[in-house]
Amino acid sequence: MQGSNKRIDYLDVMRSVLMMLGIVLHTAHLYNPSQVWLIYAPENHPFFNYLIKAIATFRMPAFLVVSGFFCAMFVIRYGNAHFLRSRLKRILLPLLVCAISLNVLQAVLLHHFGWITGDVSSYLLSGGWVQHLWFLLDLFIFVVLLSLAYSMAPLRRLGQRLNTVAVKWLPLPLFITLLPLYGLLLVTLNRLGLPMYHSWLGITDLYEVLSNLPFFVFGLMLYHNPGWLQQFSKLNLVYGMLALLLLYGLNYLVQQGSGLIWQTLTLYTALFIRWICVALCFSLFNLAVTRSHQYWRFLSEASYSVYLFHHVIVIGFGLLLINAGLPPLLGFCLIVGTTLAITLAIHKYLIAPNKILRLLFNGK
Repeated sequence: MQGSNKRIDYLDVMRSVLMMLGIVLHTAHLYNPSQVWLIYAPENHPFFNYLIKAIATFRMPAFLVVSGFFCAMFVIRYGNAHFLRSRLKRILLPLLVCAISLNVLQAVLLHHFGWITGDVSSYLLSGGWVQHLWFLLDLFIFVVLLSLAYSMAPLRRLGQRLNTVAVKWLPLPLFITLLPLYGLLLVTLNRLGLPMYHSWLGITDLYEVLSNLPFFVFGLMLYHNPGWLQQFSKLNLVYGMLALLLLYGLNYLVQQGSGLIWQTLTLYTALFIRWICVALCFSLFNLAVTRSHQYWRFLSEASYSVYLFHHVIVIGFGLLLINAGLPPLLGFCLIVGTTLAITLAIHKYLIAPNKILRLLFNGK
């Protein structure tokens, strides 16, 4: 059906663009006045702090929703065994290859230029090998959980029943307003003593995994409920932006208060903002991507390579330009444009034509 193809097209394009936004995000860190990234330039501007916060609000949540949608589609169409094998190859293999090649090279560069003062091997073993690959670890955990749940008939039936109840009794807008309560539950569990922030080998923690899980699960629900997907992807952009501005204003106001109630409202509004941003992202791409195009397909195919390779390239250019005295905006645009061009070329001329590299870095 044409409508079905269009739905897949805009989701696929959105997933690709969200991955490539990593170039913008990590380059912005170079010029962030907070100076919290791996490297940072002496020239900075507050704009990049706001840019980082804006991208972080919607980028990974929207990506995980789309990932959940496509995982549901894959496991339904091809079965659990094929789904798990393909995701092992698609996610775990590129993650490990990138970690032991590109991220090791990155660590060596950082050490050589004095940004890592200790031993490189200790840095890598303490979690430095992960860096921008953290979301692949979370996604792999979700894939394993989905595969386990799908393989157990009682759990599969329970998931189907809960999904049916939610769709039958909760209109989508009401469901969205309830979702931030899950985040409040996680904070409550932490206060009750559950070690939510205990680091697992320096690479992730329970809070990170659990806080990202509802976005993936929501993607599963959207696949099983086309009506919800249509609603979620057709939010009026004007009304959505007005609601977002009101929520930001409310979030700012409640932050001024003190005490448990105000802290709860601050967290709730912050989480609600994330869900509205994800809906706006879906709606924007649904509106913008009206048909399949060869350029969209190329970006979709190249996005994985772009993401895996961009981090070390941004670091490399950052180390070269960090003391060049360039205005922050000029340096930012130069690194973003050059990194995008190089990573696209890497995919087109190195990864895509070579079966071995395509398997190692794209899992195909």
